[in-house]
Parts: sequence; C-alpha cells; structure tokens
Amino acid sequence: MRKSVSINPDGSITIPKEIVEEVFGKSREAVIHIRSHAITLSPIYIDLNSGEIPNILQKYFEDEKLSNILKNHFHKTSMEGVQFEGDLSVLSLSDVLLFLSASKKTGSLLIEVESLWGIFFEDGHIVFITSEDYRFSLAGRLLRRQFVTEQDLVEGLRKNENKKGIDILFEISGLTKEEFNHERILAIEDSLYHLFETREGRFSFQNGTLDKEISIPLPLSTTNYVMEAMRRLDEFSRIQSQLPQMDAILEISEDVTASAKLSLEEETILASVNGKRTAREVIENSRLSEIEAKKAVVSLLLAGMIKVQKEKEEAKKVIGLEKDEIEKYNAIISSYNSVFCNIYQALSVESGSKTKVILSPFFKGLEKGSSILYGLSLEEDGSVDPNKILQNLINFEKEKRQEILIRDLNELLYFQLFAVKNSLGPELEEGIVQMAKTLLSGNEGNK
Repeated sequence: MRKSVSINPDGSITIPKEIVEEVFGKSREAVIHIRSHAITLSPIYIDLNSGEIPNILQKYFEDEKLSNILKNHFHKTSMEGVQFEGDLSVLSLSDVLLFLSASKKTGSLLIEVESLWGIFFEDGHIVFITSEDYRFSLAGRLLRRQFVTEQDLVEGLRKNENKKGIDILFEISGLTKEEFNHERILAIEDSLYHLFETREGRFSFQNGTLDKEISIPLPLSTTNYVMEAMRRLDEFSRIQSQLPQMDAILEISEDVTASAKLSLEEETILASVNGKRTAREVIENSRLSEIEAKKAVVSLLLAGMIKVQKEKEEAKKVIGLEKDEIEKYNAIISSYNSVFCNIYQALSVESGSKTKVILSPFFKGLEKGSSILYGLSLEEDGSVDPNKILQNLINFEKEKRQEILIRDLNELLYFQLFAVKNSLGPELEEGIVQMAKTLLSGNEGNK
C-alpha cells in the first residue's frame, strides 16, 4: 500500500490517524526504516525474554498458567488416575486428539515437551489450552501484537492491584469485548499449532471437568483443528523446498518501497535483513518461531522484496577449476543432493529431530585430504554444501576429480541407506534405493 504525506515547513511529517490505523490497526508503537526512495513504518519487535518483560508477563499469566488451572479450576471425576497415556513418537498428537474427539472425552490432556502443556476437553471439544510458558500467554500475544505496550502493562498492574490479570488486560487493551475474546481464541489456537511442531514427548489424559469461567468456546471442532494443523505442516514442508541455502546472504532489493502491506512476521524478517546476515542468521535474529520466520522469508523472496546476494565474480570462480568442470560437478552434486534430501525427509517422519544425529556421524571419521566431504555437515534440508565440496575437490588431480567426487558421494549415500534399513526396514529401503537409482542414472560411473 502506497500513501503520500505532505512535508511540514519545519521538515517534519504528520501521518494522518486514519492511515496509521489502516496499516497498524490498534498497534501503539512503530519503527522507522529508511529505504530506497521511502520511509517505511513497521510494527515494533518485542523480545518477550528481555528486560523486565518476563516478570511483568508472569504476573498477568499467574491466573491462567497450567499449575494454577489444575489446582483451582480442574476437578477430577475419576479416582482411577490416568486413563490414557503414551509417547508422541509412537502415537502422534493428531491421533491422540482425534481419539479424544471421537470418544467425546471430557478431561485434561497433559503433554510433556519443552515444557508442560495442558489441553482441556469437553465432550471431545477443545475448550482451553495453557502451559507454564508465559510467552504463550494472552498478555504475551497482546504485547507482541502491540495492542498494549510494556508501559501499559506496568501501569495496569500498578493501578489495579486487586483485579485479575485477564480483567486488567481487557481494560488497558482498548479492545471491544468481541475483539478481546477473538484475541483469546487466537492465543489458544497459536498454542495448539505450536504443539504440532514437536514429534517427541509424553502425554497422559485424565477425566475431569474445567470450570465454565475458564472454558472458551472455540469456533472449530477438534477434528477441524487437527486438519488445519496438518495443512500448516504440509505448507511448511513446501516452504522448506523454496528456501535458499541457509548460508546464503540475504539483502533488500533495490526497488523496495513502502508500497506493500506486510504482515508483522514479514516486517520482522525484513528488519533483520541487512546484506550481511545469512538466511540462518536472519531467521534466528528475528526471534520468530521457525515456521513463521521461514514462511516470511519465502514470502518476501517471492514478492521480490529481498533476494539472495549475488556473489562477486571473483568469488564465483573456484580457483583451480574450469567453468565447464564447475558446471559438470555441480550437476552431479545436485543429483546426489536430491537423493539426500529425500532420505532426510523419509527418516524425519520416523525419527523427527534425531535424524541429523543419526546421519551426522559419517562426517566425524573423515580425514583431511582423503575425502571431498571433509569439514562438511548436513544442511537443514539434508543436503551437502556444493561450494565447500568444490573447494575440497581442487586438491585432487584433475583427471581423478569426477571419479573421487562420485566415490565419496556414494560413500555418504551407502551410509544413509544403511541408516534407512535400520530405521525404516528393508521394504522402505528398497523403495529409496530405486528412487536413488532413478535420480542418479545420468551420472557416469555411478553404481
């Protein structure tokens, strides 16, 4: 969205209230970015782990955190203890939720992942989600979205010592009752979708009822929430394929102006891009969740607002390799990388975050000068860095380079196929072997 404003005689500018509200909604603060031919305003980034913010949010979160809910607002209806428990690496979260929904269960599902979470059900419907992590609190969401500022939260506590945190938040937010309830629902939904990002942890379910004053009527059924979560995960897998290499330098395109309306996540990523940080550093510096950050990077790349920094011509040329060699070797590496990425994805379904741990030992036993894979490790998608391979390859005789390249890539492939056989079984191994043969069929000397 592009808007023009007049410059005051003293050189300042006044932005009309209607423009600010159109861009930021009810946000209270903004950051100014000076870009090519434009001054851009973006919502301020809030680090929920910095300064006094954790202490402030904890005070608002006290009433809604899991330990308090279980102690004061959840009433067990059975003396038998836990009715249903297991491991999320064996029975996925989606299966657990669908079972509880189909069984029309009423009670609490406790999930032990990075912290303890609680999902509360009534007749199979999710009515509340909370944890011990203040960052997923309603106060945290309102602050991050700038419906309230840090100062608002401090003043709210000072002036309303005897009120509940939820009542103070409503008062200081300036939101209508309908808008406020909508934000509460979104906070719960964010928590649920966050839980789907993990594949490991323990769960246990116990029959019981949650006080009506705590329950929140959610707009979707449990089944629909599971479907939406799976859709998001599927979208994330597609996003992964569109990401640049994690060590690629990102920079802002020269023609970026204030003409586009960006999401908070996109603005946060854009503010982190400075022409010096790699994609990995941009994502980590943004402090967004992995899914939100990577989605914003891809969105900005597709919109042409950021781009991968082109290497200088002298950096492109690997000293000691001819242009035709580089093209030929890159084609071979690309074929193998396609196989490595497919294997990594297949193992990730079974082993989750342990996949990299399973495949990484291969690189530890390599000696400098004996393998073109020395000093490498797997990238986030399971591939190996072609530029580092080419740098290692120049240390070998020209006549033997292709043979050595295929030999060493095959060694990595055999190691990964062995891991597939141990983790996924011989039947899936056979399918992956056939896939590898198809993708590598054009490489001379490959077996």
